[in-house]
Amino acid sequence: MTMNRNTLLIVDDMEVNRAILRNLFAKDFNILEAQNGEQGLMLLNQCCDRIAAVLLDIVMPVKDGYQMMAEMKSSGLLQTVPVIVITSEEAPEDEVRAFDSGATDIILRPFEACTVKRRVQNVIELNEHRQHQEDIIREQAVTLRNSTDALTDVLSSVIEHRSVETGQHVLRIRLFIRALLEDVMRSYPEYDLDERKIEVIARAATLHDIGKIAIPDAILNKPGPLTPEEMEIMKTHPAKGCEILNDLGRMHDKEYLQYAYNICRYHHERWDGSGYPEGLAMNNIPICAQAAGIADVYDALTTDRVYKKAYSPETASNMLLNGQCGIFAPRLLECFKKIREIFARIANEYADGHSPQIHFSKNHDPGINEPSFEINTLEFGQMKYFAMLRYENSTVMEVDMNSGVYHLVYKQNNDFDKLNPVGLFEASYLAFLQEAVHPDDRDLIQPVGYLEEFLKSGVMKKSRKYRVYHCTTGEYIWYEVTILRIYADIPNQHKILVVWRMCDKNAASPRKASNIACPVMDNSLLGIQKCLNDRWFTVIDINDGFTALLGYTRAEMEQVFHNRFTEIIYPEDREKVIREVREQQNKGNTYEIEYRVVTKDGKVLWILNKSQLYTDESGMDYISCMLIDITTEKKEQEKLRLALERHRIILDQSNDVIFELDMASNKLYYSRNWVKKFGYDPITDEINLRIPQSSHILPEDVQVFVHLLNRVSEGAPYVEAELRIANAEGRYIWCRIRATTQFDQDGQPVKAVGVILDIDREKRRTQNLIEKADRDGLTNLLNKEAAYRRIRSMLEDSQSAGAGAMLLIDLDNFKAVNDTYGHMFGDAVLIEAADQLQRQFRSEDIVARIGGDEFQVFINHIPSRDLLIRRAEKLVGVMQTMLQDTQRDVSLSCSVGLACYPHDASNYQDLFNCCDRALYMAKLLGKNQFAFYNEDTSNRVAEAAMQRSSMKRTRIESNESGDYEVAKLGEQAFQILYKTSEMEKTLPFVLKMWGQKLGVSRVSLFEGAGNGRTCSNTFEWCNEGISSQKENFQCIPYEEMDVCRESFDSKGVFYCADTSVLLKEQRRLLIPPDVRSMLQCALYNDGKFAGMVGFHDCSGRMWVQNEIDALILFSELLSTFLFKWREKERASQAKKGCPAEPCRR
Repeated sequence: MTMNRNTLLIVDDMEVNRAILRNLFAKDFNILEAQNGEQGLMLLNQCCDRIAAVLLDIVMPVKDGYQMMAEMKSSGLLQTVPVIVITSEEAPEDEVRAFDSGATDIILRPFEACTVKRRVQNVIELNEHRQHQEDIIREQAVTLRNSTDALTDVLSSVIEHRSVETGQHVLRIRLFIRALLEDVMRSYPEYDLDERKIEVIARAATLHDIGKIAIPDAILNKPGPLTPEEMEIMKTHPAKGCEILNDLGRMHDKEYLQYAYNICRYHHERWDGSGYPEGLAMNNIPICAQAAGIADVYDALTTDRVYKKAYSPETASNMLLNGQCGIFAPRLLECFKKIREIFARIANEYADGHSPQIHFSKNHDPGINEPSFEINTLEFGQMKYFAMLRYENSTVMEVDMNSGVYHLVYKQNNDFDKLNPVGLFEASYLAFLQEAVHPDDRDLIQPVGYLEEFLKSGVMKKSRKYRVYHCTTGEYIWYEVTILRIYADIPNQHKILVVWRMCDKNAASPRKASNIACPVMDNSLLGIQKCLNDRWFTVIDINDGFTALLGYTRAEMEQVFHNRFTEIIYPEDREKVIREVREQQNKGNTYEIEYRVVTKDGKVLWILNKSQLYTDESGMDYISCMLIDITTEKKEQEKLRLALERHRIILDQSNDVIFELDMASNKLYYSRNWVKKFGYDPITDEINLRIPQSSHILPEDVQVFVHLLNRVSEGAPYVEAELRIANAEGRYIWCRIRATTQFDQDGQPVKAVGVILDIDREKRRTQNLIEKADRDGLTNLLNKEAAYRRIRSMLEDSQSAGAGAMLLIDLDNFKAVNDTYGHMFGDAVLIEAADQLQRQFRSEDIVARIGGDEFQVFINHIPSRDLLIRRAEKLVGVMQTMLQDTQRDVSLSCSVGLACYPHDASNYQDLFNCCDRALYMAKLLGKNQFAFYNEDTSNRVAEAAMQRSSMKRTRIESNESGDYEVAKLGEQAFQILYKTSEMEKTLPFVLKMWGQKLGVSRVSLFEGAGNGRTCSNTFEWCNEGISSQKENFQCIPYEEMDVCRESFDSKGVFYCADTSVLLKEQRRLLIPPDVRSMLQCALYNDGKFAGMVGFHDCSGRMWVQNEIDALILFSELLSTFLFKWREKERASQAKKGCPAEPCRR
């Protein structure tokens, strides 16, 4: 069934490549991103039903594109999800390898946006069509299969009627096989069965006896035993059946036919090779035929045949299990024993002549309180294994000598504690020899010699005796150790069993432990009892402590409870106690268990039962129990549990995800809300490695998470971050992570506890508002400020910045259009021009309106200058014809200036200047054309271009005739500030030096107060004839300064050639009344606004670029020295106990 696939998975290690593809497809698809093949596979497996296609790079870290496609092929994902390789690798062998790996299409970089969109859409549509066709074919196959099943059932019924059997036989065989193989699937995964295969096998078993159609009726329906000759004829029916099936080879369901053939031919084969027709043995017989053989024999035994009457299900089971109908596979017999009641129910419900609706129910003995839990065949086999170990009372260890891995399967007492897993086998065994084995015996059993000799000899068993320290008596006692090779048929397989049994030095049989295991019964400080290891834990003896604890005497135990200790156990705990005792006895002779008991006076106590199982000389199992009252501890635990439960309920009622980071184990623990929120289990271990490489975090946000982890690890008390996490539907959700660090007693960070908040709606609403603010209200293109930020960010990002180009487009004579046809028509022309501009460029290109009729475009990753020329030619041509279809006598054209990055300039401002000059050249050359920036021709029009730009854009251009040697002035100021020890006196001198050099009226320095709430004019220099204004600008509240701070541009510069145009509030707060023009630069301390320095002119002047450069340099120098001095000053005042002044005068 096809799913709603609306997601594209982009897998590329380069953020810029992912961004290009994201911008191309974001309007049509939900986008998931991965930065390597490992993360891509994780997202693909998580959201495979929603992913329409994978856009895959080849060269990536961790796991490349070829490896990802190989894993997709092996898992079958390539059958449903197409892969489109987008790469820069142009070699023919790379294309061949990509297609051979499973790629549906290959797109080479650089590419045209429209071409990529169309090819990706074609691949997705073709895949959807193919999936739809496969759905139709699957539906037709089901219909055909049902028809085939009906025909084969009819054919099988005809055969059965010939042998005086009914049609119910076919149905029973099918149900028997399904039930048996389902248990085999659960217990023995090595058979590689699944529900689908089992269903096909069950259907194919319908034809198991099709060959009987060739057997004469006289033999098929003979009421008595067959003669040897007749039996030989009967044995031919499997071969006859296979001949018939071979004639059905034209059927398309080859799997069904293969199972049918194997069942028909081999269902009379037996495990020991005594069957027919080929005498196959053991696992040479197909598993489907083994199951069919058991089903067929059981059905034959439990139904009437012409040669016998039906046996009861119990008799039939005994005959089948004990080889009276041939030897079957031990594993299948174990499964049969587990589900034999299901076989009996099927035989009863679908008996010949009975309605299939009859329900069979097991009659339970009301006197037996059977446990309600179920165990599978494998677990039941393990229980039998442990029961045998308990009977043998031996310590058993499994060892893989090749790898050194070992498992202490059963421990009869504490003498073998030194064998606990602390390393590989040889190290643990040597520790056991040195610490537990008698010194005189150690040289005899060194593993290097003793075990190697055993493995090399090829023998299956070897025994030796030595003494081991006995923890209970404090003496060395004798043990017989036997080494058994596990794989008797594979001598080179070095897996062994080591078995220790107590023994007398000169005796061959094991010695029981009755004289050392039972504790002293007269200890009145503890409740002690001795009981049988039976279903009721029948009490044999108790001490006075038992009576004091529970209130019952020996006589009362016998009279009231018939010595059944289970009757004292709290009713709700009885079943659990029985189960846990048996489970712990499977692991060793000593164990502990907690449960509740009811005392004589009706109180409920919590008991810790420490027990040891031992065997007396007669072979009877006893349990020696020590009972400790832990009621008080349990009540405290219950209080804690309830508190934690209340905490969990509160957390569950919240939508937030609570987490805890354990730095020592490098693990993250989450509340259950994670799965509710995201729909999958989170990554919890090896987070430093796994989350950066392969997580659901958007790749461009991974470093945000890594930075958060690093800050927590470094001991930051509180950290906060925002990032995007994909949910199970393949959609990224904005989340805010808040984490508080916990420290140990030494002040080292050990844990972090925090919360993950869903801020997706809030974030997207904010992004929509930001996007709206970034757009031009008329054309919906980016505005000037937004274009500036994005282009500059792209140029500053070394990963994103490739060969690019900036275009400035000016509509020629647009003022005449406005004057002639009005502003409404002019606005319509601008909207149409913006639409045509967007059509000419890619979705990832930046297109903006930066003035009335001026537009800006930035194209990144331009492959060649020729492509840029074609784009410019097409743009000029489109604008010429844009208004031809209107019914107005109006023509429109455009002039375009182009500058290339990094060939012409390497930063935004210089690139814009070059582009502006190129546009001016296009205008000078007659308009309606484009021009590239060129240094030679640019020199001829540089002055005119700067004048035009200054007038039209109110931008600040460089005045090349007034070079103030800024670098030299800055170096001089640096030396003065660096060497001074009296900053209070030095700062006025430096202000004077800069003011005189720049020829301004006044230089003012404003600083934020130590309280962070006000700003004041702290230093001032005034030129001759200029009055001081310092006292008029003190303690200005920060909140009132917002209107001023917003005026600074991205470089921190606030320029105004005519202060009369400023807002009244701006003039009141920062501009003295005598100032006519001003140039100010913000001061930043740790990235935060902390003041400003300003040059004021009282006569009015045009500020040139050199003066801006001077001010920026001056502000950087002041930030470096001023704030360091202020910090020292505040520290000194704090040491003296003097509060910092809120305002500086």
